[in-house]
Amino acid sequence: MNRRQLLFVGLLVLAASYLVASGSVDVTDDSTSYETPASDRLIQPEEGGSYLWPYTSRNRSPSDRTLAINLVIHGSDERVQQALVDETGLEWEETDPEEEEAEGETYEVDAEDETIEWDDAHGSTRYVYFDTSPHGGEGIWVTESYQLHTGSYLGSRHHIRAYTPTTDDWTAIQIHQEYWDWFRLRHTVTDIRDSQSMLEAEFLDQPYVEEVRREYHGTAGPRHDGWLSVIELATVGLLGVLGVLEKERLRTIRREAYDLLEWAHANVRGFVLVGALAGLFLGVRTAGLVLEATLPWINPKAFVAVLYPVLILGLPIVTIVLTQPLEAASRFLRLHHGASWLGRPLKPQPALLFTIVGLGMAFVVDFASLGISALPLELFLHRLGLLFALGLLAAGAARTDARGSVLFLAGLSGWAVGLAMPLLGYV
Repeated sequence: MNRRQLLFVGLLVLAASYLVASGSVDVTDDSTSYETPASDRLIQPEEGGSYLWPYTSRNRSPSDRTLAINLVIHGSDERVQQALVDETGLEWEETDPEEEEAEGETYEVDAEDETIEWDDAHGSTRYVYFDTSPHGGEGIWVTESYQLHTGSYLGSRHHIRAYTPTTDDWTAIQIHQEYWDWFRLRHTVTDIRDSQSMLEAEFLDQPYVEEVRREYHGTAGPRHDGWLSVIELATVGLLGVLGVLEKERLRTIRREAYDLLEWAHANVRGFVLVGALAGLFLGVRTAGLVLEATLPWINPKAFVAVLYPVLILGLPIVTIVLTQPLEAASRFLRLHHGASWLGRPLKPQPALLFTIVGLGMAFVVDFASLGISALPLELFLHRLGLLFALGLLAAGAARTDARGSVLFLAGLSGWAVGLAMPLLGYV
């Protein structure tokens, strides 16, 4: 083996070892090998509900066990996630403060004055096992429904992995503290119990929490004492349900309105294109009528000779100027610079649709103003062909690749054929 080959092999081994070390490549993953935990190791967070194997695993196997599940929150998936990240929007039903608390030992933890802010997190995939046989299902391995963290990825952080069974209203949570180790190129877990207590404290004395307790299940594992924190979220009363639905409806309306404004802002050129095409076509019709009325001694065909080139050349030119990106512009450069002030260039599909709408609307208004309510089939098909020819021209102009050139040529050819057909007597 010569020096160059040796260097190549060395670099390859070095890169592979770093990828495996960083977790980018998991050499132990065997997605086709599923193993079932022993039934006596499962717990049942809710009477009559699904069973949970109270650990996370690197793979779908109990032999790859990592950390113990250390908290379960009872409530719908949406309420649990909202309680973690934005509890201010939760609704609850008032309960009798003198009502006897449910049995179970409650652990007092000093709560921080400030609420912890949790953000979406990235982390390695970990699995948990649910046995849904009480609901007529089977045992399944699932990945986390979502991950949250507070802190920094490349520093130290508290990290949550949440697992939500589809058959029950509770969420299993594994929370731990970890730091980024630059030499291992991965996170190293430093604590579980304090993180568990910290998250548990977030729910103490909250009006939307019915009970906070701990249950001993003897779950073994590094830095874990076998106790599981259990949070019972307060039930939502009828008024609370109506309030939640109303807030959700308002959020949906605001989200849809925001999406509509975002879409309109992204397609400003499209609306300008609709107005420009309709205005040009109807402007030619109006100009012809005005010239004929004000200059009756001139043969109307003279006006046609002037206005027809404006129509057949103006429509494709306007389409190209308003749909072609500035970096792809060759001719009409000054017009392209002006169009760039209208916002982002159109994508091919919107360019096609806006072109068809603009010219199609002009056709409809033109026929309506002339008192024409029915068209011969061949005339209708001809106008339809012109619409799609100009639309293809717009879609091709909006692209800067070879496929855009094909669309552009197809549209331009279709436009030329459509104009020639009536002149040659085919329409």
